[in-house]
Amino acid sequence: MLLDYSILAAYDLADRKTKTVEEQHVSITSANWTEYLGEEKYYASLLSLFSGVIAKLGAGETIEQYVFSPAANGNGTNMLLRFVGGAVHPTIQTGYGVEFGSDAMVAQALAQTAIHSPFYPGIFDLRPQANIANGHSAPTKEHRQPSHGKSLLAIIREAYDSEIMHPVMPYDPDAFLRERFTDAYKDGRPEEIVRLANLWYIDVSRGQKELDEKLEELIWLATLLLAGTGKPGRKPRLDFFLMHILNVTLFIPSLLKAIPTVDSKVTLLRAVLPVILMYMLVRGRPRIDPSLLMSYTTTPRPPLASSKDRLQPDKSSIGDPTEDKNVNPWPEIIASVLHAPDAHTVKAIRALYYGAQHYGTTPPGGAIGAFQPDGTETHDGMAKADGTIFIRAAGVVMDTLGWVSHGQAEGAWDRSALGWDDAWKGDD
Repeated sequence: MLLDYSILAAYDLADRKTKTVEEQHVSITSANWTEYLGEEKYYASLLSLFSGVIAKLGAGETIEQYVFSPAANGNGTNMLLRFVGGAVHPTIQTGYGVEFGSDAMVAQALAQTAIHSPFYPGIFDLRPQANIANGHSAPTKEHRQPSHGKSLLAIIREAYDSEIMHPVMPYDPDAFLRERFTDAYKDGRPEEIVRLANLWYIDVSRGQKELDEKLEELIWLATLLLAGTGKPGRKPRLDFFLMHILNVTLFIPSLLKAIPTVDSKVTLLRAVLPVILMYMLVRGRPRIDPSLLMSYTTTPRPPLASSKDRLQPDKSSIGDPTEDKNVNPWPEIIASVLHAPDAHTVKAIRALYYGAQHYGTTPPGGAIGAFQPDGTETHDGMAKADGTIFIRAAGVVMDTLGWVSHGQAEGAWDRSALGWDDAWKGDD
């Protein structure tokens, strides 16, 4: 609970620091709201609209009608694509609102959604999957596979092997994110993203079990993309935008509970994958290295600033806390991250803690899609990757962003677009 309050406090601080554009107050109603999308100056009026609608319909039904319904997405309205735009911040804030039962925060999130631009419409095909050809997996007794279609890890393997999905060359260290998106959004890549995303099939006949497994796939993938895409022998880097992919996974369970219809739950899940694939492209298509992630410690500890910080257990202590085998590292991580000056860090640790709680006992090779149906690894090293990836990743996050409560200076997320090999030149 303290971790939750810390996040809200950080949001409050960010809000006070943010400079807003001059707002224009107009009368926005449920009849004319689509005329005012994509304009930041109408935020206050849109907030008033959504606050009133939520008071009448509740948060879940409002999200259904104003994000997922045909009326919210036709004729260029594209609310769902706005919802997953802006480094998925609208999705994240909506998730916070429904998790904490804050109608005010949901209204803010929907107003934020409405003033965003749609996220690259050409990469999405969200028609019902019954109308899309999908191959079936061939589950084996030895390895976990999805019931239909391909696993996320297998799809990412295809993205790596695709001649179309190569990152734009040459590497430009000074390119702005919008420029990278513009460059990537051509030469057949949008169509290839559509093809790859449609390989991920959600079988609604399996009910909640299917949704749970798809969420599990997303959290595993997001963790591997953030903490397993560095270079062996180099200082770890954590990409700023791939971090947002991890952070949004934390809120999908809350959103799935709040959204009232099965079709919209499925649509939310399916809308996330094209976003992941697009961000992979603009970060230089970084390669997952499970062995690298598994090389990090399972017992991350804060730095020892001085001798007084060293544990000196009494002889009556049950187990020696100076030995890693006797330590649960999570309490110390949580206690320290409460003081992190960057709210992104808190969210990343929350997401990894969720992963550890739900999937931390996964045995080596037990992740969904760790293997292809023919028994080969989807990514070299997945046979040994287990549920400890979450605590290992959390240690890297703390070491990189700083154990600030233990005297370590605040670190920084990486913005080099680390998937390009040239981004690592000179980093020896």
